[in-house]
Amino acid sequence: MVISEIKIKNIRGFLDITLPFNIRPNCANILVAPNGFGKSSISTAFQCATGRKLNASEEQKHSTLRADPSEFSICVDGSWLIADANKNEITDTFDVHVVKSGLTPKAKVPRINGVPIPKPYMEIPSLDLGVSKSKEDLAFDLKAHKAQLGQNAKVVPNFTKKCEAPDIRRSLLASISSIDKLTQVKPRKLFNDIISFAAGASGTKIDISEKAEGKFSEEIEESEHISAVMHITQNIQGVETWLDRVFICYQAADLCKENRANLKKWLEYGAYQASLSAAKAFISDINNAWVGAQVKERKGRVVVEFPEANALSNGQRDLLYFGCNMLRARQVVSKKPCIIVIDEVFDYLDDANIMVAQYFLSKMIDLYKGEGRKVFICLLTHLDPAFFKGYALRKQKTIYLQNGSQKVSNTMKKVVGDREDPAWKEDLEKYFLHYHPDEKNLSELFNDTFGLPKAHGRNHSFYDFLREEWGKCSSEAEEYDPFAVCAHVRIEIERIAYCKLSGEEERDEFINTHGTANKLRFCEAAGVQVPESCYLLGVIYNDALHQRGAIDQSSSIALKLKNIALLGVIKNALDW
Repeated sequence: MVISEIKIKNIRGFLDITLPFNIRPNCANILVAPNGFGKSSISTAFQCATGRKLNASEEQKHSTLRADPSEFSICVDGSWLIADANKNEITDTFDVHVVKSGLTPKAKVPRINGVPIPKPYMEIPSLDLGVSKSKEDLAFDLKAHKAQLGQNAKVVPNFTKKCEAPDIRRSLLASISSIDKLTQVKPRKLFNDIISFAAGASGTKIDISEKAEGKFSEEIEESEHISAVMHITQNIQGVETWLDRVFICYQAADLCKENRANLKKWLEYGAYQASLSAAKAFISDINNAWVGAQVKERKGRVVVEFPEANALSNGQRDLLYFGCNMLRARQVVSKKPCIIVIDEVFDYLDDANIMVAQYFLSKMIDLYKGEGRKVFICLLTHLDPAFFKGYALRKQKTIYLQNGSQKVSNTMKKVVGDREDPAWKEDLEKYFLHYHPDEKNLSELFNDTFGLPKAHGRNHSFYDFLREEWGKCSSEAEEYDPFAVCAHVRIEIERIAYCKLSGEEERDEFINTHGTANKLRFCEAAGVQVPESCYLLGVIYNDALHQRGAIDQSSSIALKLKNIALLGVIKNALDW
């Protein structure tokens, strides 16, 4: 199952757009786009599509089309699921959850000497985990079930005791539709045949189970719905035999037939206990750091109450809210695949909290996989995907939402990727990847050994090629070589610095100084005022020009070059 595209009409910043998604289940899908692209519009579209129809308020629509309808669609394995004002095919197929920052600005207005003095603060609103449940006793008649087996009543398990664990009840609740099907004629006939056989068999409990399994296991496996419930019974503690598992399925079907409402409430309370325990355990684990966060039952709802945001560090606050939102996604008892959209929550965490958040996500994926379900984790971010590399999220996929307009030339692929080749390493670094006023002709080597244009083998012609690519980038052309742009930025900064030195000895020493930053510091020592931006841009050109082996970060580098503010910094650095 793959979600390959999404369409958004009239939601926040998008009038009508189709975006490549190509997200896959049970891994972290990192969706990268620069600030201002519309990541929050994407998360808003998913947020509007969590109910039975698309609920987009006027404030959530595009500013020019407040009165017009909105629509959101996703393409799943080639078929479109549509959510609009009348329907929501997305939630017919998926559970959908969106995690955003929960900070809300507030103000207290105490009076000091009779004068109201507003005191602003940030509030983390209480997080609603769902409806609280009342305890329900199960109306299970063990004696009646034992009576059906006569002298072999010993083989009958006690459904109430065997299935009392909250996690088991949660799993049975998720399979309630399969349990419903067990009340139909064919499954009931099979159950009755097994009961009759077991009642007349001889031997120990294990002997009777083995005989029954040998006779009926094939029929059980052929029944889709019995097999689904049997799969859950594998995880029940104290279930000793195959026949135990079959009888638990039968007892579930009998309870459903006799009093489905009672069975469902009993299962719901177990699922509720499981969810509540998970939430309390999570809060307990971190309570020494995040003092005051508590899970409470209030007015028929389960909520997490937080202290004022000023009482927590930013990282603690964001991580706590993120973790509790992940718990809320787990409150939904379902067998559907799940989409969880996380809107820039990770972007402002430090390294330690990033690692903990990654751990939460990896555990979440494991839980869904353990249930045989698919979960689509979508991280919306403006950060370089390398930021998310870590042991916890080893399985991740990067999708660039905005075309980086990158088209890496063969010249830059070779020059950057093979720069360590002894055939040209020394000359490349001295004459091609740093500024040098002298001509250097490697045209034959470029062409014969590396299959590159001869013109690019002359360093000053190579500089012209780089300048052309920068011109495309700065004028927002559709395609340009991001590595050529970065090389131009470095070489042009060095050329300007070289020209500002007045003496030949200083210029010679500048050329012989290794590294752009060292060259610039030499200029400053010689009395040249070097803008700070020339140093800061080292992050751009050094990342690009110090790749090892195959070039694999063109999208990441091109994405940085799409940042309008960064382009302004580059333009200033090339004109000082």
